[in-house]
Amino acid sequence: MSAFRNLLASGARIVFDGAMGTVLQSRGLAPGQNPEEFCLARPDVLEGIHNSYLEGGADVLTTNTFGGTRFKLPAGIEVQDFNRRMAQAARQAADKSGRQVFVAGSIGPSGKFLYPLGELSFDELVDAFREQVRGLMLGGVDLIIAETQFDIAEARAIVIAVRKEGDLPVAVSMTYEDGVTLTGSSVSVCAATLWNMGVDLLGMNCSAGPVEMRDAAHELLSVCQGP
Repeated sequence: MSAFRNLLASGARIVFDGAMGTVLQSRGLAPGQNPEEFCLARPDVLEGIHNSYLEGGADVLTTNTFGGTRFKLPAGIEVQDFNRRMAQAARQAADKSGRQVFVAGSIGPSGKFLYPLGELSFDELVDAFREQVRGLMLGGVDLIIAETQFDIAEARAIVIAVRKEGDLPVAVSMTYEDGVTLTGSSVSVCAATLWNMGVDLLGMNCSAGPVEMRDAAHELLSVCQGP
């Protein structure tokens, strides 16, 4: 069992870091500028953000790879290499902390819709996520976190991509409006689907707001089979 899975099983409270995009904006990212491209040009800024979260007590650092698929990266940035470099940046900061700090490889939405809502096939989506996961693994991440997922089919594609590449722990954080995802899946349906796929950690983020998320959070807790 991985060290992160052991920590989850212990029931200890685990503190993840916070936002990346808004902090980048406060440290020089211009409106409309690509955050991935910015961090390649300014690795010192990224290092400073990771170190700030470490000083704040984070047990988990998240990579700056939310938009790290072939669908979102600017032309000329190779997917696997970019994800490897971002993972290495977080890994180096974590390893210098002098304590046990884990690195979570962030995967955000592809920005595409699967057929019949869009033109992308499920296998094409899995292949794209495998490319990203491969780079994150080469960079030394301890787990994958799929964030702000609004389509259960895409969340499934990410989990399958991770499983095809190795045995890393997987966290999935869905986003809901009025208790359902953008594509119409309820909290309970998402939870049942993902637990049945063997995810290690399940959550929600970036919905309407804390008050509006309360009912969805209660529903999630009522059906959770794990952390």
